[in-house]
Amino acid sequence: MTFRWRRLPLFFICIAAGVIFLGVPAALIEAQSGLRGFSAAHVDAERQLEQSLRKIPDAQHAEENLKRITLEPHMAGTEASHRLAEWLRLQYESFGFDAKLVSYSVWLPQPTEIKLELIAPQRKSLGTQEEAYEWDKSTFDARASVGFNTYSPSGDVTAPIVYANYGTADDYRQLESLGANVAGKIVLVRYGSSYRGIKAKLAEEHKAAALLIYSDPADDGYDAGDIYPTGPWRPMSGIQRGSILYTEIYPGDPLTPGIAATIDAPRIAPSEARSLPRIPVMPINAQDAAVILSHLTGAKVPRAWQGGLPITYHAGPGESSVHFKIAMDYQQRKIYDVIARLPGADDSEWVVLGNHHDAWVFGAVDPGSGTAVMLETARALGELVRGGWKPRRSIVMCEWDGEEPGLIGSTEWVEENVKELQAKAVAYINTDVGVAGPNFAASATPSLQEIVREVTREVTDPKTGHSVYDSWKEHNEHSVVEANGTPRDQSLRANNDVPLGTLGAGSDFCPFFDFAGIPSLDIGFSGDYGVYHSLYDDFFWMKRFGDPDFTYHAALAKILGTLVLRMDQADVLPFDYFQYAETIQHEGVVLAASAKRAGLSDGDVAPLTDSAAQFREAAERAAPALRALESSPANALQERQVNLLLASVEQAFLSAQGLPGRPWYKHTLWAPGSYAGYTAVMMPSLSEAIEHKDAAAMRREIGEVASALARATARLNEVSRLAQPVASAQSSK
Repeated sequence: MTFRWRRLPLFFICIAAGVIFLGVPAALIEAQSGLRGFSAAHVDAERQLEQSLRKIPDAQHAEENLKRITLEPHMAGTEASHRLAEWLRLQYESFGFDAKLVSYSVWLPQPTEIKLELIAPQRKSLGTQEEAYEWDKSTFDARASVGFNTYSPSGDVTAPIVYANYGTADDYRQLESLGANVAGKIVLVRYGSSYRGIKAKLAEEHKAAALLIYSDPADDGYDAGDIYPTGPWRPMSGIQRGSILYTEIYPGDPLTPGIAATIDAPRIAPSEARSLPRIPVMPINAQDAAVILSHLTGAKVPRAWQGGLPITYHAGPGESSVHFKIAMDYQQRKIYDVIARLPGADDSEWVVLGNHHDAWVFGAVDPGSGTAVMLETARALGELVRGGWKPRRSIVMCEWDGEEPGLIGSTEWVEENVKELQAKAVAYINTDVGVAGPNFAASATPSLQEIVREVTREVTDPKTGHSVYDSWKEHNEHSVVEANGTPRDQSLRANNDVPLGTLGAGSDFCPFFDFAGIPSLDIGFSGDYGVYHSLYDDFFWMKRFGDPDFTYHAALAKILGTLVLRMDQADVLPFDYFQYAETIQHEGVVLAASAKRAGLSDGDVAPLTDSAAQFREAAERAAPALRALESSPANALQERQVNLLLASVEQAFLSAQGLPGRPWYKHTLWAPGSYAGYTAVMMPSLSEAIEHKDAAAMRREIGEVASALARATARLNEVSRLAQPVASAQSSK
């Protein structure tokens, strides 16, 4: 991080006992000596409670959970997914939760016919499915779905092939420079670099007739390491299924944007649904891609486009031609969420957790590992209750259906309950790919990043014997890419803390954070996971490669449980708004400079930089007041008022009209980029206006962000006002 001198006297260096603190208010440094959010009188009890919880999660229980979860393929919209949801409901009830199924009727397709064949320069049948292996009996299960992309329209296309690397906007520009035109052609791209729905959208915008997406060995196959079943990486026959719904426009049921997909909900026509792709799309494996690529001529591709197959890649088309047919059965299908509630002494505040239970096939890693961990967390909390503990706030644990097609179950539930969530939910904690290896990873809104670091210091890493935090930090310092192949941000905070990722899209935190403004985080353990969305993501793979002794499942349950207890029991909710202010102010300076280079004046950008500075001032004022409130005998009403205000600061960043061109997304500070897929973009509409050098849009979006920051500043100032009498009383002693 680059520090700059500010108008406020916040940049300082304090050297004590050989430790250097940069730019951190004294009140926040002071908070680190105790337990964030807890009065001194409650610290010992909280630590004892957390220690009791961390003794409960058990690797054997987690293994048995996953074995049951992966008994059969359970794709969203099928009776198998319904059966699993019913089993999960019974499990939560056995742990002492009030649990129910919540059903929605959603527009959801399933394939009835898929055909792919090379017809020139020679005829060859393609569309091969995944190979079965005798030592992994699950791979013979006839109930497994064929490889397909949800929300592809039906189509029957015969056309030449053009290869477009990862199918990004830059790749299409490069393709044009090579003299290859994709209009009316079938485009072949490889997985990676961006969300598959963005690949479909760009192919559609470039007037391609259809799109094929394959898994190249350079990305998740033999170039990365030994392939399944010898190793954890994707074999040549492996197929990555996945949705191509345009979730960057809106996630959830395509026909009910912004409202819950109940039986009697008003629905738009499929032709009006902006999130639905308009060209047929199909995933294929590397062995079929090799056949197609070997027959392409045309320009030799740039070196960066050359994948791991033992052929020279060409852009095409040459004489090659492919026949591609897909028939999709679109229907209203039911999905089933499981909502389990552990009532607290105060039901006006909720701590919400979530994971999805639907899977493309068996889903041992994605999402079964997360589901198994959620069950262990719930079992641990239930045992504490049976031992006499009563949650302070209500704990709501959710198992979503329909995540894989497009975050459907979580989106519909949030849309149905948004007002109650905004009034009560203090945080949403998500896990999805719970365990794929030993490397902890987390993303969070900036106000919750520090609590993740603190909790991981309390849990032992099963492999290293050190804390999960220490192992996480060491791995981060030696790694330059995320699990999905994107560059890792190597910048560390001033106190050398490990950085967390930002929340974009791609999992069930999206409706909570981007639509409802609930402070959110997402955690899990990553690793060498090459069988994503394939037949081979099953119990055999997990037992052999992912977490053979299931100790990381138990470790994640301990982390989840400790996070829940910190958020549930805190006297003052442990949000770090100073860190949030630092993040905003830093990005504000960067974007203001970019806007000036794009043609704006100092006066045009002043509302952005000024409002960011004012939010930082408010965060600094609130910190000592909150510390004083922690250490004083405040009354319950005062604490509740302060806590609900603290939780609602995130909502102040929402825009009632939503982002330009995609009004479902309400958060002015964060959203998945319009062409970035899962990746979060900060101040997204302003960033896009700058990219397009649209002066009017830049001024408008600066005003929108400044207004959002002003609303958040007002809430933090109200926090300081409510806590101030206590702070003043403390300072006079």
